[in-house]
Amino acid sequence: MFRFRFFWKLFLSYALLILLTVGAVGVLVLGKYNNDLQTRTEASLRAQAVTLAEVTQDDFARLDPDELQRRIETIGADTGRRITLIRRDGTVVADTDAVAESMENHLVDRSDTTAALESGHGTDLRTSRTTGRETLYVSVCPDHADGRNGIVRIAVETASLREQERSVARLLLFGVGLATLLALLLGAFMVRRISRPLEQMREVAGRLGGGDYSARVALERPPHRGDELGELASALNRLGFDMSQRVADLTAGQERLRAMVAGMIEGVVAVDEDDRVTFSNYAARRLLKFEREDMGKPLWENAKVAGLDALLVEARRSDSAATCELEMSTTDEDAIVRAQAHRFNDGDSVGVVIVLNDISEIRRLERIRRDFVANVSHELKTPLTSIRGYVEALLDGALEDDDNNVRFLEKVENNVLRLNHLVTDLLSLARIESQAGLLPRHPFDLHALVGEAVRRHESTAQGRDQRLVLDACDGALQVLGDREALTQIIDNLVDNALKYTPDEGEVTVRVGRDGDRAILEVADNGIGIPAEDQARIFERFYRVDKARSRAVGGTGLGLSIVKHLVQSLNGTLELQSEPGVGSTFRVTLDAA
Repeated sequence: MFRFRFFWKLFLSYALLILLTVGAVGVLVLGKYNNDLQTRTEASLRAQAVTLAEVTQDDFARLDPDELQRRIETIGADTGRRITLIRRDGTVVADTDAVAESMENHLVDRSDTTAALESGHGTDLRTSRTTGRETLYVSVCPDHADGRNGIVRIAVETASLREQERSVARLLLFGVGLATLLALLLGAFMVRRISRPLEQMREVAGRLGGGDYSARVALERPPHRGDELGELASALNRLGFDMSQRVADLTAGQERLRAMVAGMIEGVVAVDEDDRVTFSNYAARRLLKFEREDMGKPLWENAKVAGLDALLVEARRSDSAATCELEMSTTDEDAIVRAQAHRFNDGDSVGVVIVLNDISEIRRLERIRRDFVANVSHELKTPLTSIRGYVEALLDGALEDDDNNVRFLEKVENNVLRLNHLVTDLLSLARIESQAGLLPRHPFDLHALVGEAVRRHESTAQGRDQRLVLDACDGALQVLGDREALTQIIDNLVDNALKYTPDEGEVTVRVGRDGDRAILEVADNGIGIPAEDQARIFERFYRVDKARSRAVGGTGLGLSIVKHLVQSLNGTLELQSEPGVGSTFRVTLDAA
């Protein structure tokens, strides 16, 4: 409770002041009392001696010593005082405590009797030669100038006075001690009322300095609400509130910034002057292939990417951003990353922030676009060239050649039909891509659609001595989809399987259900697709064997159309293939 040093400083100062003040007052009061007690005792004894002298002034002459002895013994017994009668020459006439004849002359070495003869009264405090105890003597000699009367001396032992002094001292000590204790308790209470808010403010200030910005000075009944301590507590609370608000704003801003940086698809890495990683988001760690636990290690130790060190050096030397393209291996394939590095000052050190943008998809799309343009140009150029050749031959005179003119016109017609199919597929693909995810879906019987498609392709299969088999589960199988899109998917897969299956081969169409999903599989035992080509088989105009593809016909857009239609119907498309064994295309759709 009293660990706060300010309390002890203030309380001990207050206690020392109280003790010094009370002690000084006690000493002064006790000294004054002792002086007053002796003065009062002397006055009382003098008054008694004067009274006794008036009573006995005639007895010195007419009474014998024995009578005087009896009388003063009676008076001494009544008053409790020692009474001594002394002639002016110092001879003791009578004494209540001793034999007068045995007592020495009392004018020798006794200042009180000498003073009484000179001035009428005298006082002395000394050890009695008769009793051996400290005694207060008061001597009176009335009419000391005329020399008729003797000296009356009354004495009292100081033991009784000292006992009174001690009694009063004890009483005074008790009173002073009690008052001091009450004063100290009251002082402790008052000092505590002063030091407690200071202690709370010290604790709150320490907590604020330690980062606990919710700390406040909160007294149940503030004793200093309107004074300087109250104003100091209010100012400290306002400071804590302002600090908590600012820290909350900074924290919220920092959290928002961290959330935005963490959610960026671009990788962000910050390194210090020693190239140690101080910050990184998930995208950067994924691209550079290091874990969160590797934070604090040098970047070149976490990411072994050629060109990254040179980028850091260039960024530190340049006032502008340094950029380059980095090639790095990811889990799936090599990635191309565009890196942009900026330097920043962090106190006395210079750090670098690197922003990594994975442009692999952009490069892939650019490659696909170039291939698409080249393929479309080639696909259009081939039939146009053929048409132009036949038309020129007809114009040069073949039109009059009855043996070849019809054949030439049939070739022109076939190439026109090929161009028509190509343009139709391109328009269809463009339409499907523009309506991605927007195709209406209605319940249809997948069995019926597959059955119709198999019947449409039976003549083609029979012409090549191929077996087209339908393997369907029992009963109707309702799926959610678009009838035209589903028909196009089935026709393209079956037509593709028949084209790439040799004569006397077999194509199997399976329909089944897996939980709440409908399964459509088209399997063949044809030439198959190599593993390195399976990832690109659904690209536009992509052909594994271009010579064979053109021999069997087709535009090269069928599988790309199938992929986009399946995605528009919230389905999935999978391929399993092995060269020389065959291929299986698996379509999964939502069952109704």
